[in-house]
Amino acid sequence: MTEKKFIADWVIKLTDEALKEFPDDFLKTEKLKIISLPCKALVIGQEFFGSYEILSVDGQSVCQASSYDEAKYILYSNRNKTSTVKIPVDPNNIKEALTLYNEYLDAIIKHVEADYKKTLPGMKNSNYIVNEIFKRLNLTRY
Repeated sequence: MTEKKFIADWVIKLTDEALKEFPDDFLKTEKLKIISLPCKALVIGQEFFGSYEILSVDGQSVCQASSYDEAKYILYSNRNKTSTVKIPVDPNNIKEALTLYNEYLDAIIKHVEADYKKTLPGMKNSNYIVNEIFKRLNLTRY
C-alpha cells in the first residue's frame, strides 16, 4: 500500500463513518447566541485589548471574539463555511465544547497514526499523513 492510498482510504473511512459536526454534536447547553458569518474561510487575527479579531482569508474583518476560546470555537464552527454560528452564552460551555471536540480530533489522530504504523511499518511520515487527511476533510486542530 502507498501513502497516497492510505490517505484516500482514511478519508473514505472517516466520511463513511459520518464525522461529528462541531458545534452541534458537542454542545451541552441551549443558551446560545447566534452570529452571522460571510460563508468564507476564516482565521484568527490579532488580539486587541483582550478580544480577538476574526478575519476572512482575504483580510476582511468579520467579528470580534471575547476570548481565544471563543475565537477557536468560531473557526471550528465555520468548517463548512456556514452563514451563522451558535455560540454558548456561558464561556464555560464554550470551553467544554472545545475540550470534547479536541478529544474527538485527538482520538482520530491516534487511530490514524496507529494504523499507519501497522499498515506501513518503517515509514516516518505520520504527521504529513494526518495533516493530509485533515486537509482533505477540512478539519483543523488548534
